Amino acid sequence: MLHQLIDFLPFLLRSGLFVLLFFVGGLWIASIVMKDSSIVDIFWGPGCAAVAWVYYLTAGSHPRAILAIIVVTWWGMRLGNYIGRRNHGAEDARYARLRRHVTDQGRNYTLYSLRAVFIYQGLAMLVCTLPLLFAIATPSTTIGPLAWIGAAVSLAGLLIETIADQQMSDFRNGPRTRGEVMDRGLWHYSRHPNYFGEMLVQWGFFLVALDTGPLAALSIVAPALLSYLIMGPMGAALLERRLVKKNPGYADYVARTSAFLPMPPKG
Repeated sequence: MLHQLIDFLPFLLRSGLFVLLFFVGGLWIASIVMKDSSIVDIFWGPGCAAVAWVYYLTAGSHPRAILAIIVVTWWGMRLGNYIGRRNHGAEDARYARLRRHVTDQGRNYTLYSLRAVFIYQGLAMLVCTLPLLFAIATPSTTIGPLAWIGAAVSLAGLLIETIADQQMSDFRNGPRTRGEVMDRGLWHYSRHPNYFGEMLVQWGFFLVALDTGPLAALSIVAPALLSYLIMGPMGAALLERRLVKKNPGYADYVARTSAFLPMPPKG
């Protein structure tokens, strides 16, 4: 067990160097030039996929690695493309509020963003790609049942979040009355179907990792952390507090609609 963990060190060093130079350093400098910290979100998915490619190019090709790299690349590119199109032309409102808040306190936002945005997300990226490290860096000659199940779960999540994001995009870009709540399509059954889909993707990666053996159970920290970030006080909970204040009809939507798991609405 210890020997296998030691074997992973070259992979972690290479991926850590990539994240430090590109995701943290390069994007931070670009954000200063562009005055837009939200580019970190655009490159989250592609960055995770790139870390997986670092593992893949280091480990070499084998069946489970090929399966994992196909799924994570598809997921990463789709997510980056969607967020890039959504945020095109302006800094995301969350980061704009953070920028104003830090600046109003008389603090240097440029240095603050390096620590609290880019380094933080860079570390999160290394943690959240741990299942991919196990899946790709552990050699195999076949693909076991857990890997196939995990890939199916991830692809199901990818399909759900793709549909949910497109439905929300159509809603935002279409004609609507003031105070109207998006409760159509998948959003009729879940307040956050895109987040639910994202959690399926990440837990699917964990199942693929488990195909390598019991040691991969250590990588549960990745989907657990992402699930907490999505559902916790800085994720959906924070978003909903703002939506309830902003839109009087949203409280009723909360009362009748499941938070994540798609279910028939109450009443």
